[in-house]
Amino acid sequence: MPLVLNPTGLEQALKLAEQAQFRLNTIWSNNRPTDTAADSYIDQNGLDAYAAWHLAIDPTLPETSKARYQLPYGDFKSVHYSGVRSIKQIAERDGEAELRDAADEILDLLDRFNAC
Repeated sequence: MPLVLNPTGLEQALKLAEQAQFRLNTIWSNNRPTDTAADSYIDQNGLDAYAAWHLAIDPTLPETSKARYQLPYGDFKSVHYSGVRSIKQIAERDGEAELRDAADEILDLLDRFNAC
């Protein structure tokens, strides 16, 4: 089954971008959250807070599963342009139009901030 949009993740990403909590020039492979960082974040903030850092959900997995939440866009502090760009590329590759459009919405907002 394909991934579906996580509306909570999209809402948080847009809110963080509007609050200028973003990083534009990072290498996503170097800044993507590690499993250790994810586990620590969950321990401190709970699974719902962890879920909000992801743009997609695998609806075949239980809500109590960390693996249910896919395609992170930030490092639990800031939205990363490179992370959102990675999501867009994955969504385009997999034919996930809703996820591609959500990534585009975030990227457009970040591009507007970057233009200022």
